[in-house]
Amino acid sequence: MKRLALIALAGALAVPGLAHAQRLAPMKAGAFGKMCSSTATRTACDAYLSGLTDGATLAQVNARNTGDNAALAGFCVPATEDIAAMRAKVLTWLKAHTDSLGKPVGEGVFTALHDSYPCDVKK
Repeated sequence: MKRLALIALAGALAVPGLAHAQRLAPMKAGAFGKMCSSTATRTACDAYLSGLTDGATLAQVNARNTGDNAALAGFCVPATEDIAAMRAKVLTWLKAHTDSLGKPVGEGVFTALHDSYPCDVKK
Protein backbone atom coordinates (compact mmCIF):
# COMPACT_ATOMS: atom_id res chain seq x y z
CA MET A 1 0.00 0.00 0.00
CA LYS A 2 2.87 2.40 0.83
CA ARG A 3 4.55 1.84 -2.49
CA LEU A 4 1.27 2.22 -4.35
CA ALA A 5 0.65 5.60 -2.72
CA LEU A 6 4.16 6.81 -3.57
CA ILE A 7 3.84 5.54 -7.14
CA ALA A 8 0.49 7.31 -7.47
CA LEU A 9 2.01 10.56 -6.20
CA ALA A 10 4.96 10.25 -8.56
CA GLY A 11 2.61 9.50 -11.43
CA ALA A 12 0.45 12.50 -10.65
CA LEU A 13 3.52 14.73 -10.63
CA ALA A 14 4.81 13.23 -13.87
CA VAL A 15 1.56 13.61 -15.82
CA PRO A 16 0.85 17.30 -16.47
CA GLY A 17 -2.90 16.86 -16.80
CA LEU A 18 -3.22 15.13 -13.45
CA ALA A 19 -0.76 17.36 -11.68
CA HIS A 20 -2.76 20.43 -12.64
CA ALA A 21 -6.03 19.01 -11.34
CA GLN A 22 -5.02 20.56 -8.04
CA ARG A 23 -3.73 24.08 -7.63
CA LEU A 24 -0.01 24.46 -8.27
CA ALA A 25 1.93 27.67 -7.80
CA PRO A 26 2.71 29.26 -11.17
CA MET A 27 6.34 29.88 -10.22
CA LYS A 28 8.91 27.69 -11.95
CA ALA A 29 11.68 25.83 -10.13
CA GLY A 30 14.35 27.95 -11.85
CA ALA A 31 12.84 31.19 -10.55
CA PHE A 32 12.68 29.64 -7.09
CA GLY A 33 16.37 28.74 -7.30
CA LYS A 34 17.19 32.36 -8.12
CA MET A 35 15.04 33.54 -5.22
CA CYS A 36 16.83 31.18 -2.82
CA SER A 37 20.23 32.35 -4.08
CA SER A 38 19.56 36.00 -3.30
CA THR A 39 19.94 37.33 0.23
CA ALA A 40 17.14 39.82 -0.51
CA THR A 41 14.55 37.07 -1.11
CA ARG A 42 15.98 34.23 0.97
CA THR A 43 13.33 34.67 3.68
CA ALA A 44 10.57 33.92 1.15
CA CYS A 45 12.50 30.89 -0.05
CA ASP A 46 12.85 29.60 3.50
CA ALA A 47 9.16 30.19 4.17
CA TYR A 48 8.25 28.17 1.07
CA LEU A 49 10.55 25.31 2.08
CA SER A 50 9.11 25.30 5.61
CA GLY A 51 5.56 25.32 4.29
CA LEU A 52 6.18 22.53 1.82
CA THR A 53 7.88 20.32 4.40
CA ASP A 54 5.16 21.02 6.97
CA GLY A 55 2.46 20.27 4.41
CA ALA A 56 4.03 16.99 3.33
CA THR A 57 4.55 15.91 6.94
CA LEU A 58 1.02 16.84 7.97
CA ALA A 59 -0.43 15.06 4.92
CA GLN A 60 1.23 11.86 6.10
CA VAL A 61 -0.01 12.41 9.67
CA ASN A 62 -3.52 12.97 8.32
CA ALA A 63 -3.34 9.81 6.21
CA ARG A 64 -2.31 7.78 9.24
CA ASN A 65 -4.96 9.42 11.43
CA THR A 66 -7.61 8.43 8.91
CA GLY A 67 -6.53 4.79 8.86
CA ASP A 68 -3.76 4.58 6.27
CA ASN A 69 -1.01 3.29 8.55
CA ALA A 70 1.03 2.40 5.48
CA ALA A 71 1.18 6.01 4.21
CA LEU A 72 4.62 6.82 2.87
CA ALA A 73 6.38 10.10 3.44
CA GLY A 74 7.68 11.79 0.32
CA PHE A 75 10.87 12.72 2.14
CA CYS A 76 12.25 12.55 5.67
CA VAL A 77 14.03 15.69 6.83
CA PRO A 78 15.68 15.09 10.22
CA ALA A 79 14.26 17.26 13.00
CA THR A 80 17.79 18.57 13.62
CA GLU A 81 18.21 19.85 10.04
CA ASP A 82 18.02 23.63 9.81
CA ILE A 83 16.46 25.59 6.97
CA ALA A 84 19.84 26.80 5.66
CA ALA A 85 20.98 23.21 5.13
CA MET A 86 17.69 22.35 3.42
CA ARG A 87 18.01 25.39 1.16
CA ALA A 88 21.57 24.43 0.25
CA LYS A 89 20.55 20.88 -0.65
CA VAL A 90 17.62 22.07 -2.78
CA LEU A 91 19.85 24.57 -4.60
CA THR A 92 22.49 21.91 -5.22
CA TRP A 93 19.85 19.55 -6.55
CA LEU A 94 18.34 22.20 -8.84
CA LYS A 95 21.79 23.06 -10.25
CA ALA A 96 22.39 19.38 -10.97
CA HIS A 97 18.96 18.88 -12.57
CA THR A 98 18.60 21.75 -15.03
CA ASP A 99 15.85 19.85 -16.84
CA SER A 100 13.61 20.56 -13.83
CA LEU A 101 14.05 24.35 -13.87
CA GLY A 102 11.08 24.91 -16.19
CA LYS A 103 8.77 22.72 -14.11
CA PRO A 104 6.43 24.00 -11.39
CA VAL A 105 8.25 24.96 -8.22
CA GLY A 106 6.39 22.41 -6.10
CA GLU A 107 7.35 19.55 -8.37
CA GLY A 108 11.01 20.57 -8.48
CA VAL A 109 11.36 21.25 -4.77
CA PHE A 110 9.43 18.15 -3.73
CA THR A 111 11.68 16.00 -5.92
CA ALA A 112 14.79 17.75 -4.62
CA LEU A 113 13.72 17.06 -1.04
CA HIS A 114 12.74 13.48 -1.92
CA ASP A 115 16.17 12.82 -3.41
CA SER A 116 18.09 14.72 -0.71
CA TYR A 117 16.22 13.29 2.28
CA PRO A 118 15.25 9.70 1.53
CA CYS A 119 13.21 7.83 4.08
CA ASP A 120 14.30 4.51 5.49
CA VAL A 121 11.53 2.21 4.33
CA LYS A 122 13.01 -0.96 5.85
CA LYS A 123 10.79 -2.69 8.34
